[in-house]
Formats: sequence, structure tokens, C-alpha cells
Amino acid sequence: MLTSDLLVTKIYNGKIEPVYATLDRKNLEISSSVINLFQEHIGKTYGELVEEIEDFEEIDYRLIRGLTQILERRCIIEMDSLIEPVTARRTVFEECNGAVSDIKERKEIIERIARRLSIETDAFEKILWADMEENLVIKEFKTTTPENLLRQYNLSLTQTLLFKAWGMEIQIEGNYQDIFWKIKRLGLMYLIQDGKIIIDGPVSIFKMTEKYGTALAKLLPTIMKCSKWNLKASIMKKTMQGKKIYDFTLDNTRQIFNIEAYPNIETFDSAIEKEFSLLNFNGWSCKREPALMKAGQYAFIPDFSLERNGTRIYVEIIGFWTPEYLKNKIQKINLLTEKENLILLVNNDLACSGPEFKVDNLIFYDKKIPYLEILEILRRYEEKQLAEEVEKLKNIEIILQGSVIDLDEIARKYGVGLDALKTVIRQKINGHSLIGDQLVDNQTIKTIQSELDSIKKHSEAIIIFEKYGIKSQQMLDILGYKVKWVGLDPENAEISRA
Repeated sequence: MLTSDLLVTKIYNGKIEPVYATLDRKNLEISSSVINLFQEHIGKTYGELVEEIEDFEEIDYRLIRGLTQILERRCIIEMDSLIEPVTARRTVFEECNGAVSDIKERKEIIERIARRLSIETDAFEKILWADMEENLVIKEFKTTTPENLLRQYNLSLTQTLLFKAWGMEIQIEGNYQDIFWKIKRLGLMYLIQDGKIIIDGPVSIFKMTEKYGTALAKLLPTIMKCSKWNLKASIMKKTMQGKKIYDFTLDNTRQIFNIEAYPNIETFDSAIEKEFSLLNFNGWSCKREPALMKAGQYAFIPDFSLERNGTRIYVEIIGFWTPEYLKNKIQKINLLTEKENLILLVNNDLACSGPEFKVDNLIFYDKKIPYLEILEILRRYEEKQLAEEVEKLKNIEIILQGSVIDLDEIARKYGVGLDALKTVIRQKINGHSLIGDQLVDNQTIKTIQSELDSIKKHSEAIIIFEKYGIKSQQMLDILGYKVKWVGLDPENAEISRA
């Protein structure tokens, strides 16, 4: 449910309904951006989050504010202070006898109390106001998908409209027990007539409206769990002519709640963007319009991100645009705070030479994506990340236990990539051999060797590998075997000593 100020309705022919958020690309982008802001502010203050969100509410104030209200319920927001702020403020009040003459005296009192408590002065300043809403810390955030967030938003809009309902009739298929259990628990009055469940409001529609409206709103999610359902509610709304009753209808065929009814069809602003999305960047996953970035007072959404082992590089493609658009684009890019992780591709036909863009990774292109130049930039990021991760692992005692060890699990445990882990453990392997992305102890290798001596079929060798948890067929090369293929059927393949 949302606060009533975020509800916008449309009225026509005696009917009323919320202005729902369609699950189109624009709204999915907004939804994704708001989710990303919450994720990025885990461990930061609630005030910092609110400030970031307010920066781009101008895009769609009610939608963004509504999404924010929903996501706030998925957060654990707590005070982060070892000392009770009320106690700290009382101590200051007592120390100064209720008043200070100037800033200097205040500073001396704060420093004196901080020394007495054995904490830094700045830390004590934060403690004084740690219980204010803007200083509360976001401890946890349970994320969701952009699609589900929009679906929840539309559901919340409907529930907010039902606050003003004084009666409702529903038809359902399935989930009957849950429906009636919920009706009883909510204290609603009902009767069944002509296959419909008619839920009455109070005797007078001008009494207890909010109470019944809230109960009807709480019933809605249970109704929506039925295989088929429809509802009709009477909504009271204040108008210039006084209070009026409007009809609100909804059923399970409405696509605002059914994400499957909106196939994810990718559309692109240009052929060059589509070409980029189809390229393979050697282990870097490509994501379309991945995040909202801050560019001064503006919001900036890059065309793509390339992600690998926790490293994210943004890509912006500037093709043919109007001079005004280009001017605004240059201004935004130059205001970005994350320019070091941005690759900018600029069409050679544009009236710009390069110095206008204050970015390091600037590539001009003609008609095709400069694939090799992009790979070269990505390789520099890979080398930098590898060096950082190897340095990180040097200070960690890596525990390797078991006869067959999956290195991808070890890499995830220590938050590094496989390449970095392999680089480090090659110097520390003792009694194991590196085979693909696994470490296999020497005894297991000997056992496998003895079992291979009695077979010829390649498929039987694979069964032996699977029995010991070996994923890579490099084991055959290490043990000195070669595979002889007879036709295309793998069942006919044989192995023999090289």
C-alpha cells in the first residue's frame, strides 16, 4: 500500500481506476535504477539514500516515490551508535549547564566529553544525532527484480484505491478456503449470491469507511492467488460537488500484474547498439542500460555495462544526434563521477574532435563497433584486476581440503577470479595437480590411471571421471591418452595411450 498522495486516478463513465505503471522499457529502467540505489546504500545513512533518490525524482515523481516506499519495507534501518544519543545529548546539556556562549565553547565541551569517553570528537558529534531519521543506517536490503517491483507497485496502487471502498463483490475459482479464512480474519461481512461473494460495507457508507477500505485492501493479494478472479468495488471519492461513488473493476486478465504477459523484447535506438549487444567480449557479460549514474544534478543511464568477476565497465555509444543533444550529452558525461570506468564510443561523423570529452577511454568509430580496441581496453582492466586479486590472496591463508577441489567455489569464497586464484595456488600446490578448474590429489590420479588401463571406450572414461567428481577431460591428456573418433557418434570414440 502507498500513501494516498501518490495515488493518481482516471475517471470515465462513472468508473475509476489508478493510473498504473506499464511494464515497458522506460519504467523497467526506472525500477532497476531505484533498486540499484538501495543496494548501493547498504551501510550508508538513510539520509544519503533519500538525497540520491530526490536527485532524479523529476523523471517521474509519483512512480519513483512509490517504488521507494515499497523498497523501504524491504530494508532493515537501524541506529548505528554505541552510546544512546539521548544520553549523549543530556551529558552535553549538563556539561554546559544548558547553554553555550559561542562556537568555540561548544567545541571545547564536545572535545572534553569525547576525551572522557575515549572516542574521537567527530565520532561523538555523529553520536549526538544518530537517532535522527536521516542518520539511521541501512543495515540490510532484500532485493527484488525490476519486474516484480513494478508489479508490487501496481498492486499497491490498487490497495490504496481500495482504502476508499465501502463494498466489493468478487467471483473466484480455486483458493476458496484461503479467501473465506481471510474474510473472517479481517472481520468483513459477506453473503453469497448468484456465484458471487458480496462483501458489504457498514450500514451507512459514511461511517467506518476507512476501516472497511483497509480490510478490503488487505484481502486483494489473497484474491489474486485464485486461478481466475474478478472484482467490482464501490469507491467513494470527494469531488467539487461532494462525495460520489464510482465503480472499480479488475480481473486476472489485466496484464499490469502478469509479468509473463509482457515479453522481454529488446529494442535498440540504433543498429550500432544492436551490433554491440550481439558481440562476445571474452568472458565479459553484456547488460543493456544497467544502472543510473549521477552526473551533477542530472541522471545518466549508460547504454551498456560489461561485467566480469565483480568488475563493471560502462559503455556509452554516441551516434548521430542533433547538436543540442550532443551538447547536453557531453555536459553530462563530463560531470560523471565514475568516468574512469567508462568506455565512450563516438561516431566519427559528429562535429567533435575528442577534447570535449573528459574521459580516458575514448574511441572514435566509423560504421562498425571497434571491437579490437574495446578488447584492448578490457584487457587492461583484466590485468589490473588480476594484479589486485593476486596481491589480496598473498595475505590470505588459502585452505585447500579434499581429494578433488573445485576452484570456482574457492574463488567465490575469497571474492576473486579463477585466474588470480590459479596464479597464486600454482606456487602452493602440494600433493595435487591442477586440472582445468580443479585440484586433484595424486592418489586419486593414480587410482583413475589404474581404472583406465582396463577400458577402451571414451564414454566409459567419462563415467570414471564423473565418479570421482572430475569435470575436465584434460585428465586424459595429463595421463597420456588420446581420443580416437570413429564417425560422429561419441559412443564409438575410443581412448588409447599416446
